[in-house]
Amino acid sequence: MAHDIIYVNPQGELQPYTFDFTDDLTGDTVLKDIGSGSTINAYDYDGTDVGSTILTSKLRTNMTLSVVIGSVTEGEEYRVEFLGKGNTTNQVFIKTLEVRARRKIQGGY
Repeated sequence: MAHDIIYVNPQGELQPYTFDFTDDLTGDTVLKDIGSGSTINAYDYDGTDVGSTILTSKLRTNMTLSVVIGSVTEGEEYRVEFLGKGNTTNQVFIKTLEVRARRKIQGGY
């Protein structure tokens, strides 16, 4: 189950997103850098890694991981995994974001 769900307009919209790991990794005050323990990856509906296509500006600041999401395809759904690794405890916590690429939503509520 995703921790959050967002809709992104596939017509060039760039969507920044941040997850805070403060409450999840209570023994830490800072996460390991991206590429040195913490990661942000994206996958399409069939599990293909699309991180290099839709993710830019990956950043770790203290206990947060953030990224900019863009270049998505109309009608597609993506799973973005934020893996935070504590610098002191080396504990790992993964938060999942579901991204839905929609220019318009059809149907009623």
